[in-house]
Amino acid sequence: MADRFAALRTIPRPGDAVAVWVETDAEAVHFLDAAFSGLNGVANVRREYREDGARKLFKVYVAPGCVDDALRALRHAARFVTIGEVQVDLSASRARQAER
Repeated sequence: MADRFAALRTIPRPGDAVAVWVETDAEAVHFLDAAFSGLNGVANVRREYREDGARKLFKVYVAPGCVDDALRALRHAARFVTIGEVQVDLSASRARQAER
């Protein structure tokens, strides 16, 4: 049988999502999720978080090439909900790129 997906295999694979850790609270996560859902695939807000002392940093996966848009949206959202430090984690994305 012929490979029906041969043409798709010639298209370069898109880059991996970038993890962005956002210091905020659980209530703001719902706001951010709604805000990013209106931005057509720029980011995906997760309920996953890590604790750093008394702070909680929630994970947001940002589409390749959209980090600036996501950071701009977070700055705008900070006018309405509590957003503290924002950490862009490029290390995991770079490690996966090096594996290829």
